[in-house]
Amino acid sequence: MSAGRVQYIMAKESKHLLVLNALLFQLVWFIAVQGNNLYALLALVFLLVAHFSLMKPDKHELRLIFAVPAVGIIADSLIMNTGWIEYHNANHFMIPIWLCVLWIAFATTLKHSMSWAFKTPWLPPLLGLLVVPFSYWAGIKLSKSQPLIPMERLLLMEGLIWAVLLTLIGHTEKKQEQSLC
Repeated sequence: MSAGRVQYIMAKESKHLLVLNALLFQLVWFIAVQGNNLYALLALVFLLVAHFSLMKPDKHELRLIFAVPAVGIIADSLIMNTGWIEYHNANHFMIPIWLCVLWIAFATTLKHSMSWAFKTPWLPPLLGLLVVPFSYWAGIKLSKSQPLIPMERLLLMEGLIWAVLLTLIGHTEKKQEQSLC
């Protein structure tokens, strides 16, 4: 088999893995926003087994898989504790398990199906500000959570937080790529 043929097969397999990564995240998202912590955890276990088996994360990705959810869970817990939203199945200190699951699942996409979003510096804040709030809106509706402030303000706040978060992730990715060169 020629070297070109091998590269073609590897590229095709890589694209299949990116699609699988995106589909698994969407599956976990849909299961998690139903608000059932047990089902969300089971879906996450399935996603993580597939991710670690197929994607073989390096040290940098492992750091992202731990750091991004930690930041997100703290941010969403602060938003909840400021009285802006009441999550279904939440305690009075931290967001519910199903939402923690979403943060972990999201982190598994950063180096794979979401990597395209970090190729230009203007795209992460734009996606965070304009696209992510729609995901929050759908999640709030499906999870039986309740905004305690006007929905527009809550979605604007989430959009601003995500604009900053995705920008920081993009900056981290750029620094990582530069250090590899």
